[in-house]
Amino acid sequence: MMQEMEMKAQMRMQFQMIKGCFTDCVQNFRDDQLTANEKSCLQNCATREIATFQLMASLQQTMMQRGGMQGGPQF
Repeated sequence: MMQEMEMKAQMRMQFQMIKGCFTDCVQNFRDDQLTANEKSCLQNCATREIATFQLMASLQQTMMQRGGMQGGPQF
């Protein structure tokens, strides 16, 4: 049950990342191909989002190891 919830949460985060990057980077639909700028923007956006996700996961793991998750985030 817990694994299913974690998987759903991860899928939701991935969808939000894709949606956000697409909205930020794709400017029009006149062409059937992405422009070089759009491709670069999407790559950079995804890289930033993944790095942020990894950092947040690391911080969460550190807080859980310290027992700091009971009362909410303690940054």
